[in-house]
Amino acid sequence: MQRRSRLTGSPRFSQIHQDGTSAANRLLVIRFLANDLEYSRFGFLVSKRIGNAAVRNKVKRRLREAVRSNSIKGGWDALFIARRGTESASYHDLRQAITNLLRRGSLVDI
Repeated sequence: MQRRSRLTGSPRFSQIHQDGTSAANRLLVIRFLANDLEYSRFGFLVSKRIGNAAVRNKVKRRLREAVRSNSIKGGWDALFIARRGTESASYHDLRQAITNLLRRGSLVDI
């Protein structure tokens, strides 16, 4: 994932939490909010409940790759929040979960 597509910074995360729209499935929650850019940005939250640092980083790497493999519309900030179970889910399951959430939020170019 390109650096400009990464969403960092607590103020924007808080704004997405307060004003954003959400959708969820058994593995992930997505919260998204429109931005004024021509590209989309993504952030990933993986709690310590998921596992130790190595496990959390593995989950984040898989999530970033799954998002990168989709064709995303521009102009959105999206925050993916991992639920329990993501640490033991396969990459294929995570990719399906992300694709499902992106479609439900109408963030995917079909």
